[in-house]
Amino acid sequence: MSSSEEFQDASTDFGPLTQQQAENIADLAARRAEERMYARVGRSVVGRAIYAIGAALCALAVWLSGWVTIRPPK
Repeated sequence: MSSSEEFQDASTDFGPLTQQQAENIADLAARRAEERMYARVGRSVVGRAIYAIGAALCALAVWLSGWVTIRPPK
C-alpha cells in the first residue's frame, strides 16, 4: 500500500485527507517535536549553569570566610 493510498483511507468528517494536508500535519508535528527537544535541552543547560554558579558561590563564600586560604608555594 503506497503512502498516498494510506492518506486516502484516513477519512475525516470532511472527507479523506489530501496529500498536502497530510504533509502539513507532518510538518506541524515535526516542528512541535523540535520545539520540545530544544526546550528540554535549554532547561538542561540552564540547570547545569545554575548548579555551576551555585558551586562557585559556595566556594567563594568558604574562601572568604577564612576556612580555606590560598598561599603561594614556598
